[in-house]
Amino acid sequence: MSIHDISEASSDSATESYANARQAEYVAFLHRVPFAIDALNLGFLTGFREDCSYQQQQFLNLKLPVGMLDNDFRNPDLDRYTERVLEHKPDVGIIGDAYDCAEAQSYVRAVRDLQKRVPDTEFVIVPKCKAALEEIPDDIVVGYSRGYADTLAHDFSDPVDWRDRRVHILGGSPPKQLAVIDQLTQPTLTGDPPADIVGLDWNGLHRGAQFGEFWTDNGWDDSGRDVDHLTVRATVRHGLGHVRSFWEKQGVWPEGPTEYGSQTQYQPPTPDNLHSSTCAECEDDVWMGS
Repeated sequence: MSIHDISEASSDSATESYANARQAEYVAFLHRVPFAIDALNLGFLTGFREDCSYQQQQFLNLKLPVGMLDNDFRNPDLDRYTERVLEHKPDVGIIGDAYDCAEAQSYVRAVRDLQKRVPDTEFVIVPKCKAALEEIPDDIVVGYSRGYADTLAHDFSDPVDWRDRRVHILGGSPPKQLAVIDQLTQPTLTGDPPADIVGLDWNGLHRGAQFGEFWTDNGWDDSGRDVDHLTVRATVRHGLGHVRSFWEKQGVWPEGPTEYGSQTQYQPPTPDNLHSSTCAECEDDVWMGS
């Protein structure tokens, strides 16, 4: 049974410990340009899956850092993924899904080798069964599947299995991810140590934006559905701003300036903005550098 108010922890130091545990080092958004540019400027960690790219060839002299390199989970190939890591040298690498102990051991060996060759990359192994989770050493980040994968973390494990581990939450809307963070970090009656939430990612914004909808902490807002001048890019950008604001309120957004992008203050659009011709591609009225 969890105590949902961390202020009721036994001491100020315990409260600070749990607050630190839930604050991520990065929040990732994987997509092509121009969406990746907007996400990077907002402080998100950007990147793509190994079989993709930013698709920036039409933009001359545009170079974006590969913050996160995901694996092609539908067609995994560890050797191919290793080549991509050595090519891009990402900050974070989602190396693969481990469906049994043997796969987990194989990924651990690969991580140990890559740590020598690209020491600045943080690798994530995604266990797909409890035995695989137990096979991954504590110093390697484990991926908690919460999105649309065939096997999700709660299908084979309990929250206590992830506590005292370094965790990256893969997929799921912010409220679903927040529920996981609460389960893994809030103080418990039995004094279980919290998980360390290293990072999280969610790429669902583009899907809704194609229908004129952007995500808010009150759910999907369809204010742009019938507005001809509101582009998909603008709609995704609005959603990214709301996602950042949501995580800031929850104490999950990385503290202080990030190495991934500038600190940008977001002012959500009003209905008047959305139905005004000034609320178009650039939208300088709602994006202000701090």
